[in-house]
Amino acid sequence: MVVSGVGPKRDLNTLLRMATDLHGHFGPFLTLGVRMGLVGLRELGADEEDTRLHVTVMLEYALPFSCILDGVQTVTKCTVGNKRLAWKESKEIGAIFLIRNSGRQVEVRTRPTVVQELRRRLNERQPLDKEVQQLALDIASRPEKELFLVRHK
Repeated sequence: MVVSGVGPKRDLNTLLRMATDLHGHFGPFLTLGVRMGLVGLRELGADEEDTRLHVTVMLEYALPFSCILDGVQTVTKCTVGNKRLAWKESKEIGAIFLIRNSGRQVEVRTRPTVVQELRRRLNERQPLDKEVQQLALDIASRPEKELFLVRHK
């Protein structure tokens, strides 16, 4: 699966492998973070090389939601260490992507129904690793409009 606006070395499968290597395992919230990062970059017309890019992720800072941070970090190259990645405690999940000093900003929010579904499916019982990975693949293959709401500011 290749995402438009992403070069051949940065297709979704490659980015998911890179995120998994960074994060330590493959799961649905990591996948949401990768997809969210791709949407933010595309909507800003930016790339990961732009050092003016800053991202603030809104989430509940607890597992499994915090996994989103590593997905966003993989795609955008914004990190806590380079001071271009921050997070805010929130009951909703989303991110604000902005290019400093440009006036360009976009908010990408995960649809609440997606978060509710993931909570339900992960809390029904203790899922096996294989089931968690299948859920991540499901998130990777869903149409973007099913996952996110995008708002330019």
